[in-house]
Amino acid sequence: MIDDLLAEVETIQQAARKPIKAGARGGDIYAAAETAMSGSKQLPHFDFLAHGMGLVSHEAPHLTGKGVVPYPATDADRPLESDMVISIETAILHPKRGFIKLEDTVVVTDNGWEGYGDSGRDWNLAKR
Repeated sequence: MIDDLLAEVETIQQAARKPIKAGARGGDIYAAAETAMSGSKQLPHFDFLAHGMGLVSHEAPHLTGKGVVPYPATDADRPLESDMVISIETAILHPKRGFIKLEDTVVVTDNGWEGYGDSGRDWNLAKR
C-alpha cells in the first residue's frame, strides 16, 4: 500500500508540471493537480502547494491564497516567465501510513520546465 501512496503523489507531481512553460497561466499548475487528485480515495488526506522560490521561502509567484503560509494569490492569473523557479509539493497525510511527500524544484523554460533533483525519486534504501 505504501508504494501505491507514493505512486499517487508522483502522479500528482507530474500532472502539476504539465502546464508549466513561459506564458502559461500560473494557476493552471493548481488546476492540473486538482484534476489529478479528484478521483483519488486519498483526496481527504492530500495537501498540495506550488509557489515561487528564490531568496526567501514562498516567494513570488504566489499561485494560491489557500496555502499554509497565508498570502493572496496575486500571480494565479498571470503568465509564468522563463527562469522562474517553482516548488511543487504533494503530500498525503495518511491516518495509518503517515506522511508521504515529494517536493520538487522546477525551472520554467520557454518550452516547458526543467526538474532539478529528479533522480532518486523512488524509495531509497540505505545499505548497512
